[in-house]
Amino acid sequence: MSHKQRSARAPDADPTPLPHGMLAEIARRRGILLCLDYDGTVSEITPDAANARPVEGIRTSIERIASASKQACVAIVSGRRIEEVKRLLGIDSGILYSGVHGLEFTNANGEASFVSDVAECAAELARVRQWLLGHVPDSRGFRIEDKVASVGLHYRQAEASEAAELRERFSEFVSANAPRLKLVQLKMIDEAMPRRANKARAVELLKARKPRAFATIYCGDDSTDEDAFAALGHDDVSVLIGAPRVTRAVYRLPDPAALGVELSQLAEAVTRRDGRA
Repeated sequence: MSHKQRSARAPDADPTPLPHGMLAEIARRRGILLCLDYDGTVSEITPDAANARPVEGIRTSIERIASASKQACVAIVSGRRIEEVKRLLGIDSGILYSGVHGLEFTNANGEASFVSDVAECAAELARVRQWLLGHVPDSRGFRIEDKVASVGLHYRQAEASEAAELRERFSEFVSANAPRLKLVQLKMIDEAMPRRANKARAVELLKARKPRAFATIYCGDDSTDEDAFAALGHDDVSVLIGAPRVTRAVYRLPDPAALGVELSQLAEAVTRRDGRA
C-alpha cells in the first residue's frame, strides 16, 4: 500500500478516504510522528469550547501509541494554550504539545514556553488587547480571549450585523496599528497573532526533535491546518478530519470518531510490536 504524500498538491483537489489500517502499516515499517489538532480532530466541535472533551476511546489510544516510543511519538498541535489542551485531554506527560498556532511548545520536562516572536510582538499585542477592551461591548454575545501570544474576538453569540461591523473595525485597527501581527479568521473567532505563527512551523520544530526516519502523519480539520498539510514531505501523510472541502490534505476521515477507530488500530499495532499488547 503506497502512502507517499503527493507533492505540490492543488488546494482544490478532493481528498481520498484514508485506507483503513494505513497508519498502522506505516508505523510498523518505519515509525511515525503523529501530529493531531485538538478541536474537531481529537474532540468534536462544540459551542461549549471550555469543555470540549476527547471522543470516546481516543485518549487511551493516544497514551498507548505514545508508550511505544521506539515506533511512535504523539504531538498535539493546537491553537489553544498548552495548559488548556492538557486539561481537556487529560494527558500531562509522555507526548509533545504545541499551542497557540506554533507559538508555544513543551520541552523535554513537559514545561511550556513561548517562542521569541511573542516577546518581539508584546507591545503590539498589548495595543490590540487595549483596543478590544475599549471597543467590545459587554453582554452582547462577544468574548475576548487572551492567550498571551495572541488575542481573539469570539462572536458566536453576537448578532450578525453587529458582529460584522465590529470585526471590520478590529481588522482595520490591527492592519493600521500592529504591523508585526496578522488577523486570522477562524471558526467564529478573529485572532490577532505574530505573523510567523502557523502550524507548518510547529510541525517543522517538532520533527527536528524526533528521528529523521519517522514519517509525519498530520490530522486536522480547519484552515489553520492547511499550512501543515502543504509543508509535509513525500513520505508523510496529511489527513483532513470532517466533511469534504477544498484542502491540501491528501486523505480524509469523516469525523473524530473515525479517527478514533484508526488510532485504536494503530495503538494495537505499535504496542504489539513493542511487546506490550
